[in-house]
Amino acid sequence: MRRSHGCFGSSRPRCGWLAVALCLLAFVCMSASGHADDLPFRAVRARVAILDLDFLGAGKILEGGGDAADVVVERARLAIYRGDCDGAVEFLDRPDLRDDERVAELEAIAVGCARATAATLVRRDPRGVVVRFQDSSDEALFPLLVDSALAIRDTLARELGTRLPDPIFIDLVRDQLSLSALSGLPERAAQTTGTVAVAKWGRVLLLSPRATPHGYGWLDTLAHEMTHLVLSQATRDRAPLWLQEGVAKRQEIRWRPRHPFDGIPSSDDVAHAGIERGLGLPLDGLGPSIAMLPSADQAMVAFAEVSSFVAYWVEQMGESALPKLLAALRDAPASAKPEEAFQTVSGASLAEWDGRWRAWLASTPRALPEELMGGRELPTGVVTSYREVARRRRLGELLLGRGHVAAAKHVVARASKLLPTDAAVRCLHAEALLAERDEEGARALVGAPGDIRTPTPRWWSLHARLAGDGALPNARALAVGGAPYEAPIACDELPDGALPIEPVRRELCLAARRRPFP
Repeated sequence: MRRSHGCFGSSRPRCGWLAVALCLLAFVCMSASGHADDLPFRAVRARVAILDLDFLGAGKILEGGGDAADVVVERARLAIYRGDCDGAVEFLDRPDLRDDERVAELEAIAVGCARATAATLVRRDPRGVVVRFQDSSDEALFPLLVDSALAIRDTLARELGTRLPDPIFIDLVRDQLSLSALSGLPERAAQTTGTVAVAKWGRVLLLSPRATPHGYGWLDTLAHEMTHLVLSQATRDRAPLWLQEGVAKRQEIRWRPRHPFDGIPSSDDVAHAGIERGLGLPLDGLGPSIAMLPSADQAMVAFAEVSSFVAYWVEQMGESALPKLLAALRDAPASAKPEEAFQTVSGASLAEWDGRWRAWLASTPRALPEELMGGRELPTGVVTSYREVARRRRLGELLLGRGHVAAAKHVVARASKLLPTDAAVRCLHAEALLAERDEEGARALVGAPGDIRTPTPRWWSLHARLAGDGALPNARALAVGGAPYEAPIACDELPDGALPIEPVRRELCLAARRRPFP
């Protein structure tokens, strides 16, 4: 989850202010002369249109621009944004561009993208969503991606004041190698911080949930990355990294109904604990991208810091503050820095607000479970319990898979006693009880949200089946939003051979049974 959507594909907006100034000058020159004799101005106007995600407008600006290098570079950029990687490679394959430092990243992206998207499947929805599947086996996710993307876009337009234009481009890729090739993010950085998605080149690049052993929150991640696209569009790519990531974290869950586990653990608690343990960073010192921080722990703390700060600032300023700040960033004079727009809207500098937030954070008692923070040695007894639980979980899974239900129940029951709030252990225990047709016993394990610390996708699925009228709303959707290829989840906990009635869920069930999680 990373913001890296800038001039010439950079992580920070190095030339946004200059682009606006040149763009305005270009309009003056063209109005006076009736045509663009100075081709770089045409290229600058096209660049601004691309950052606005106005691809039709950018294409019209570049028409008739001849073969000047600046114009060709912007044609290549537009091709990448439109997903035409082969076309971008052709545009950049010119002798006079080989030593041009500006096109090095564009060329690398175009070539990597062309390779990664060879023989891909593209599906289009008339409501304004285009999904490119690197693996056709993921096609069953198309209806879920479309419905979620449209709901996310409506929420972002309502809350941030900017609507993503049609179509929304989404690429679903097999692995982090492809994610790197399509985005420019170093693969090592993606692996170090556990990056599963990137918003860049006017699209969301999303790792298939099949690529992880037990899935991940892929639909909330889609909301996070679509927020990056809106912020880049709304500010013409001038939003600083802390604002990009803080707002994106805030918007992850606002597109769907909330549930009792949202915000657990609290970003305030994680930020406070991380700062105390020396993992915190200044808001304006996060580097080019959170995805390029040296460890997953530091990335987790950085996300918590910016999320906590933005939530605090919005609570103090009011919900209308964010749209006002985005507009101020977009409309600020060419010579202004982003911090000046922030001070104009909020009445105080970023440093002053940072100090207020940190003082508030330190003044409130925090209680973060030890196991949720890395980089700290746990008590020996706790470590021993966790290891015992992990061993019993794995043994229970193997026994259940081979039909040894009674033995599995015995092994997992001990794990439940050692770690009663662990949702995965409770699910495995419930599965063993269901195999013995003890539905009441299984319901007691997964029916009450207060019995667990944080849910797993399988917990949501079993909870939806067993809790009846007491089930939390949207439980099935939350299960699929976490692990759509776990067959019991995809198939609504139906027995082998049975299929859901609803067509979308039926196709997902079939896809999960054909190619289950590795």
